[in-house]
Amino acid sequence: MKFVIPVESMAQKKGGVILYDPDKNKILKQYVHDKKWKYRVGWRGGTVYGDTLIATDWTDLHFFDLKKWKYIRTFKKSTFNDLHYVRVFRDKLYVVNTGIDAVEVFNDPLDPKFEELIFVFNRNKELFGKRKIDLNEKYNERFKVKPHFCHPNCIEFDKKRIFVTCFEKKGKLNTGEVIELNSGKRLYNKNYSCHDGNYHGNDFFLSQTRAAKILVFKDLKNNSIPTKPNEIIPLKKKGWWRGMVVTDDFIYVFTSFYSPKKITTRMARVHRKNPRKINFIRLPSEDGMYWDTVYQPTLLEE
Repeated sequence: MKFVIPVESMAQKKGGVILYDPDKNKILKQYVHDKKWKYRVGWRGGTVYGDTLIATDWTDLHFFDLKKWKYIRTFKKSTFNDLHYVRVFRDKLYVVNTGIDAVEVFNDPLDPKFEELIFVFNRNKELFGKRKIDLNEKYNERFKVKPHFCHPNCIEFDKKRIFVTCFEKKGKLNTGEVIELNSGKRLYNKNYSCHDGNYHGNDFFLSQTRAAKILVFKDLKNNSIPTKPNEIIPLKKKGWWRGMVVTDDFIYVFTSFYSPKKITTRMARVHRKNPRKINFIRLPSEDGMYWDTVYQPTLLEE
């Protein structure tokens, strides 16, 4: 089993991608991007489409050939700011644009042609205040656009619904709504600081960042919302837990370190049959790189 992981070193101001074996705790391949920008340059969200990794950094999309293990090109757009997760659904590319509280949709994942801009707060008027924004401004030349009203982080799909995890409510941090984008309904009526939402089969998993928990919603694909989690798994260690992969046997989730010190991220491997059994693993350092931040690892299908 292998993960493709976009990675960031905040301490070293570098980004790139690693091919990682989570069971052997071994970095099999590593690419370090040479982008220079004085703020955040790390690779963050990432999705695999064919043999291509499509990854975000703060303001750009990067295309990377996984077979040749080679950077291809970068795609820029003036609205891009604080990009988080990216996914392909029904051959469309969805980019979570956290900086402007939106999801951008493109109709060709490998040659993005803009199709739609969905402002998350417009779909949820009872939850979030309306934000005025000038779409002619070059947000990709700015660092932070504030204040965020809903701060969308992660997007996930089932057959009929689009779930977006949001980290703010009315400008207040860490209220963590999880919203069904089309209807505006909450997944769960109680607020949580959730960052990742991942389906495995019909079950839905949420990483609860500061609280260091995994929330499990059984058979969510066939259930209506709002609902409640069927299981809550404590991770037992403090951290900023996000970046999650779920398999039949394990839940893998990473914690990020916002520190100027050279330190690598920690991974928790939770045994699904016995969730009290958790292995905590520190990623190795390869060729002098200390990857401290992980957003969106992807299980590589072989």
